[in-house]
Amino acid sequence: MSASKRATSPKAQIRALAPGQRYDANIDYILRAAAEVFAEKSFGLASIRDIAAHARISFPRIYYYLRNKEELLYLISKRAFEQLSARAEQQTANVQDPEEKLKLFITAHIEYQLDNVAEMKVLVREAASLSARNATHIARLMRDYSHLCRKIIEQVAAGNGAAMDRETSRILTSLLFGAMNSVFGWYEPVRDREQHGKIVGEVYKMVASSISGRPGIAPQ
Repeated sequence: MSASKRATSPKAQIRALAPGQRYDANIDYILRAAAEVFAEKSFGLASIRDIAAHARISFPRIYYYLRNKEELLYLISKRAFEQLSARAEQQTANVQDPEEKLKLFITAHIEYQLDNVAEMKVLVREAASLSARNATHIARLMRDYSHLCRKIIEQVAAGNGAAMDRETSRILTSLLFGAMNSVFGWYEPVRDREQHGKIVGEVYKMVASSISGRPGIAPQ
């Protein structure tokens, strides 16, 4: 490896940080490595040794940062939901039109997914692997994120004068997440990189057509 490549490698960049930043960056680096290993092997089959080898750090050193394999899974899931929520809130803040807000939410979710495929595979496949306390916290983060989407769907319905009860908005929200979370399963960068706008548009139309086709709200 050339000197220029060594200087720009993730580990070299971490070494250049101040001590406090370096500690956080090392955890981030380990979590990314763990997500890639869990996505490839599954949480059950992966070992701490696998993760240490993938991150290119010594096996004992990983315990300086994290206690066990489940803590890795918990922190990967926690960070992903926090980043998803933050990205969605930033994208939709100060947007008044509900339909535009829904498009921006879908864009934020799909773009995050395509930037973090391993983390999304872990979120979708490994939620049941967490123990009770950790699972409860992740479930709360998931509910909060889902509620943000559900509220936007209800705003779109109201803006179209469509009747929508809570069960219908819950079902539509679940169907939307099912569609969005399927993207990483078939997405191919070479073929689909230029199609991000079309992917978002088609996912949006799946939900929007269901809302617009609903009967209107009866006058009071």
